[in-house]
Amino acid sequence: MGMLRLPLAGLLAPLVAAVVAGACGSSPAGSAFHGADGGDGSIGDDALGDDSPSLPDGPCFICDGSGGSDAQGVFDVEPASLQTVTVTAGQMMPTVVYSATLGGSPVGAAWTVDRGDLASIDAGPSPTGTLAPTGTAGGLVNVIAGYNGKTLQRPVFVQITATQNGSNATAPGESQQIASTVAQLGAGGGVGGVGGEGLGGPVTDMATLTALQNPTSNGSAQNLTYLYPYDKTVFPRGLLAPLIQWAWTTGDADAIQIQLKTTSGSFSYTGTFGPPPILTQTGGKFIRMPIPQDVWAMATNTAGGPTPNNSPDQLTLSLVVAKSGVGYGPISETWTVAPGLLEGTVYYNSYGTQLVKNSLDSDYNHNEYGAAVLGIDQGATAPVVVAGFASPPNAGTGCRVCHVASSDGSTLIAQQGENYAETSWYALKNNAAETQLPNYDNIFGWAALSADGSLAFTNAGDLAAQDSVSQLYAFPPAATGATPLAVTGIPSNLQAGTPAFSPDTKHVAFDFLGGTIGTTAGNGTQLVSMDFDATSNTFSNLKVLATMTGGMRAGLPSFFPTNDAVAFHYQIVNSNHLFDTWSPSLAQIWWSDLATGTASDLYALNGLNAGGGSSYLPTASNHPDDTKYNYEPTVNPVSTGGYIWMIFTSRRLYGSVATADPYQSDPRNYDATQVANATCKKLWVAAIDLNAKAGTDPSHPAFYLPAQELLAGNMRGFWALAPCKADGMSCTAGDQCCNGYCEPGEGGLVCSNTPPNANCSAVGDKCTTPADCCDTTNYCINGFCAPGGVQ
Repeated sequence: MGMLRLPLAGLLAPLVAAVVAGACGSSPAGSAFHGADGGDGSIGDDALGDDSPSLPDGPCFICDGSGGSDAQGVFDVEPASLQTVTVTAGQMMPTVVYSATLGGSPVGAAWTVDRGDLASIDAGPSPTGTLAPTGTAGGLVNVIAGYNGKTLQRPVFVQITATQNGSNATAPGESQQIASTVAQLGAGGGVGGVGGEGLGGPVTDMATLTALQNPTSNGSAQNLTYLYPYDKTVFPRGLLAPLIQWAWTTGDADAIQIQLKTTSGSFSYTGTFGPPPILTQTGGKFIRMPIPQDVWAMATNTAGGPTPNNSPDQLTLSLVVAKSGVGYGPISETWTVAPGLLEGTVYYNSYGTQLVKNSLDSDYNHNEYGAAVLGIDQGATAPVVVAGFASPPNAGTGCRVCHVASSDGSTLIAQQGENYAETSWYALKNNAAETQLPNYDNIFGWAALSADGSLAFTNAGDLAAQDSVSQLYAFPPAATGATPLAVTGIPSNLQAGTPAFSPDTKHVAFDFLGGTIGTTAGNGTQLVSMDFDATSNTFSNLKVLATMTGGMRAGLPSFFPTNDAVAFHYQIVNSNHLFDTWSPSLAQIWWSDLATGTASDLYALNGLNAGGGSSYLPTASNHPDDTKYNYEPTVNPVSTGGYIWMIFTSRRLYGSVATADPYQSDPRNYDATQVANATCKKLWVAAIDLNAKAGTDPSHPAFYLPAQELLAGNMRGFWALAPCKADGMSCTAGDQCCNGYCEPGEGGLVCSNTPPNANCSAVGDKCTTPADCCDTTNYCINGFCAPGGVQ
C-alpha cells in the first residue's frame, strides 16, 4: 500500500520508454489516519513519496547482476559494489555517479531507482547516471539501469545524520509543537496533538551542554525512567510525534538530550533542548517534550525498511537529563517501525467535549458541556464533530453517542442523548448528513453493521437502546414500516449481545445471551461466531470462541482484517451494564480464533510482560495496576505495514499528562477545563502480529492515539476506511480506489481499474488470492495484497 507500482511484464525492450513516460506520485507525510500502507519495506516502499519510473516488481525485478552478453559484449554498470552515502542535514547533498558500458564502451542506458523516497536519478538515456539522495529518509536504495533488453541493479545505502539545538519554528511540523499561550495546552488534542508543553528552547550554557554530552551518572540512584512511550512499542509511519515523558526523584531538569538511531546506522539524530518557554508562564517542571515532528517523520520513514544485511532496522531512543551541571543517563528503549501509514478515520465517543455544548444538565462549573461522536482526520492535531450539534441549555437535543460505524466508512449510527431509544444514521460519504429514525426506537442501538452498511444485525445486550431479540434489517430502513429480513439458522428469540460482522461480512460474532442454536443454549457465558451468507441471509456453523466463568463476561467482539479471529472485551468486574467502562468496571482485551476457539490474553497490549508476568506500565498511588483498565477493542479493517492495528479504550496513566483517578471522567464531578485534571479515559492503539498461532500473545505495547481531545473522556473508537476514489484521482494505494488499483499516471499515482499491463497486483492493490500479488509472499487480506509483517 503506497508502494511503487512495478509490473512484471514489459521489462526488457520497453525499458527506456517506461523510464521516460513513468512518474510515480507522492504519498502524504504528516500524521493521523488517512493514508496508505507503505508496504513491507522491500523494494518499492515509498512512504515519503516516489519520483521513480515504472519498472517491474517481483522476481523479475532482481536480475543476476551480470548484465548478460551478446555479440556486442557484456552490459555493465559501475561501481558495482555497495555504495554508502552519508547525508548531513542542512549540508550539500553527496552524489554517486554510475557509468553504463557495453563491451567496455559507454552506452546510453535508461536509469531509475526503486526507492524514490530515498533518492532520484536522471532517467536518461545516458552513459552516466547521477544518484542524488532526497535527504528526507535513509536506507537501502537500488539504482537500476537498462539497455537493449538487459537490466542491472546496484545498491546504495543512504545514511542520514542530523543535529539540533532548540526548536525551529521554520522547520516543517515543528511550528505546531511550540506553545505560545497557556490556553493552547488544553485546547483540542493539546500541543502537537499529544499534550505537554511543546518543544524546548536552545541550550546555551556550556556547562550544561558538556553535562549532556558527558553524563557522569546513569540516573539509577535518581530512579530515572521513561513514563511514555513504552519500550518495544510498534509504531506505524505517518503518526504525530510522540510526547517523551520521564520521571525521576530530582523532579525537574535544566536541559535534555535525545538521540534517535536506527540499528543499521541508516539514521542518526541528536537534539539538545532547554525547558519549553511556556513553562515560564505556568511555573511547571521540565518533565516531558515531544520529538520534533520533522525528525520523527524522517526517523520513522527510515526505520523498518530494507538493510544491506537484511537485518531488522529498529529505532532506538536515548535520553540524557541535565540538572545543576550534572548529566544523568542515558536511558534507552527500542521500537519497531511498521513500514506503512495507518488507513482511515477514527470515529469515537467523547463525553465532556469542548467542541459542542448539548448537555441535559450542567458541569462542575455550572456550565453546559458536550457529548458527541468525533472524528480524527489526516494531519489534524484535534478532532472534529461528526455527529452531534449545539442545543439550548439543559435540552440535550443535540447529544449523539453510543455509535457504530461500518468498516468501509459509509455509514454511522448513533443514539440520541435526550432519548437513548432513538437512533440517527449518518451518511459519512455525504458530509455525514443525519437522518433520524423516530419509528425504530430500541432497535438499532449498538447494532452490528455489515462492511458496506447495508445490513444491521441488532443487539439484545443490556446496553443503551437494545432490541428485545436480535434481528436482521436492511439498512438504512424505510422511514416507516420496515420489518426484519427473513433469516435461517438462528431462532426467533435469539439474544445476541454486542454483535459484530467480519470485514468480509461472512461471519458474525456475539455474546450468546439467549435462545437455542442446535443443542447450544445461550446464557451469557459464551462468546460465539457464526458463518453468514448475505445472498440468502443464512446463519450457520456456530463456534464457541470463549467460555466465561465466575460472573465474568466476553463481549464487544471485533474481527481481525483476516476475518479469522476476533478481539474482545473481557469483563472482569461489572457495574450496572454487561459491558461498560464505569466504576468499578475492570476489563482486559483478549482474542480468539475461529478455527480452534482458543481464547487468550493480549498481555503486551494490556500492559503485562511476556506470559502475563509483571506489569511494565508506570504506577502511581491512585493507579497501582493499570493492566485491568482496558476496554472496547475495535480493529482497523485493513492490515498496514505487516500488522493488524487495534484501538481500545483505557483508563491507564498517560505518562505525566493524564494522572487523575482512573474513573474520573464525568465533567459533572470535577473541573474538566483544567489541564491538571485531564481524564485518563483515552484511546490507545496497539499492533497485532498477522497470522499468529492460536493461544499465543501476538500483541505489542500500545501507543496513545494522537489528536484526540485532551480534556474530554474518550471511548469506543471505530476505524473506518475513507470513501473510495474514482479512476484518475490521486492515490497512494489501491485500497483507496473504487476499482482497486493505484498505478502510475500523468503527474503521479492515480486510481485505475486495471493493474499495470493487466498483470500482477502490487502491495495495496486488489487481489482474489495471494497468487494475484506480484510478491508471492504477500497475503490477500480483504481483497488487497498485504505483506506478512515482522514476527
